[in-house]
Amino acid sequence: MTSLRPRRAVDRLVAVLALAAAGIVHALEPADVLTPLSRVERSDATFEETRHIAALTAPVVRRGSLHYVRPAELTMVVDSPVRERLRIVGGTLTLEGRGGTREIRITDMPVVAALVESIRGTLAGDPAALGRYFTVRASGEAARWRLELTPLTTELATAVSRITIEGADTQIGRIDVNESSGDRSVMLIAPAARKP
Repeated sequence: MTSLRPRRAVDRLVAVLALAAAGIVHALEPADVLTPLSRVERSDATFEETRHIAALTAPVVRRGSLHYVRPAELTMVVDSPVRERLRIVGGTLTLEGRGGTREIRITDMPVVAALVESIRGTLAGDPAALGRYFTVRASGEAARWRLELTPLTTELATAVSRITIEGADTQIGRIDVNESSGDRSVMLIAPAARKP
C-alpha cells in the first residue's frame, strides 16, 4: 500500500504556488482603483486634517467638509478652528475667509496645481491628471487600496516628497502629504451623513 502523505504535500505545494501566482497576476494597478472612482458623479464627506509643522510645538487641526462634483469641482469648507471656504472649479481656486475673497489661477502655481490634482484627479478617477505631476503606484486590493504619488519634477519634489491616498472601493479615507521640509499633514475623511 502506498502512502498518501507525499501526494498531499504535492497538492498543498501546488495550491500555495497557485495562490502566489494569482497574487502576482492580479497585482493592483492604478486603473483598478481609478476606474471605479471615475463613475462617481458626486461625493460629500467630512474631514479632520492634522498638520505637523516643525516650527510649531503642537499640530494644527482643521475640521470641516468636502464636496466633489464631476468632472472638476471640489469645495472644502473649514468649520474650525477658523471658518473658510476653498472652491476649485476648472483652473480657478477661490478662497473665502475673514480677509475677504481671492481668486487664484492654479495653472500659474505648479505646486498648488499638483496638490489640487492629487485629490481632484483621484476623486475623478483621472489617470492623465495624476500622471501630469506624479508617478502613481497602487497596492492592496480593490476593497482596501492605497495610491502612492511620487513627484515627477524637481520643482514639485522640492515642496512634496510623497502623497499617499488610501481608501476602500470608491471612498477615499485618508490622505498623507509628506513635504520635503519634513512637515506633513494627515487628512482623515469619512462619508457625510445622508440627509433624510
